[in-house]
Amino acid sequence: MALFRAVETAGPPARRLFDDPYAAALLTGRLRALAALARVPVAGRAATWFLDIGWPRTRSSAVVRTRWIDDLVREAIRAGTGQLLLLGAGFDSRPYRLPEAAGIPVFEVDHPATQSVKRVRLGQFQPNVKLVSVDFEKDDLEKVLPSAGFDIARPAVAVWEGVVSYLTAPAVDRNFRVLARLLAPESRLIFTYVHRGALDGSVEFREAARWKSSVGSAGEPFIFGFDPAALPAYLAQHGFTLLRDASTAEAANAYNQALGRREPGSALYRMTLAERSTRAPLS
Repeated sequence: MALFRAVETAGPPARRLFDDPYAAALLTGRLRALAALARVPVAGRAATWFLDIGWPRTRSSAVVRTRWIDDLVREAIRAGTGQLLLLGAGFDSRPYRLPEAAGIPVFEVDHPATQSVKRVRLGQFQPNVKLVSVDFEKDDLEKVLPSAGFDIARPAVAVWEGVVSYLTAPAVDRNFRVLARLLAPESRLIFTYVHRGALDGSVEFREAARWKSSVGSAGEPFIFGFDPAALPAYLAQHGFTLLRDASTAEAANAYNQALGRREPGSALYRMTLAERSTRAPLS
């Protein structure tokens, strides 16, 4: 994801979906070299072509989902949301590049090993950003997060990006119930997922085989997906109300006209905005 953001930032300013001046610093080795190549005018187009050939629609889907989530985070903060929570933050740079995030407490939750690498590569953290180290196999997020200063009585916007698809169904269920207890009513939850039909073969997506092969060979196969039609009921059972749900292909269409570019996105990769409802989740 950091590579895709770096390549996007290397493009013509008037046609970028976003700017991420931190992405390249988070890269090393060949990925950093490829990001540097993308800044060279002619070679930059070749770098994008190479990524799109090797991982069909992956780069496109990644940059579209980044912009879509950026817009929703900004929208929530401008509406008065007082906290930003990044779950499985990884190399997310939103606390540093979104001006709206500078004025509110930000909590980056991730494994301590990942945070250690990020600390070294990024070399700086803003005073409002709190790194919350959690080993999800051992630690209780419901205890660790409030202890770090997260206010469970105050509405927050939570981003759970690029995680759900790698979890088992029981783990997904458990995490949604934990989030329902941690997030105050009117909090916003933004998450991404893979269409279940792409995993079980019940819906045909032309890029599905390559996507599944790519993540599988990397040792992180997709193992969970939602059926978009069943998602509203699932969220309601867990204390959330669906507000928006779209594929990155649908979101790409919305951006293309304004920017005069072609980003196909992917019909199998989806993004959701939900609100923590006042009704308690089913036990």
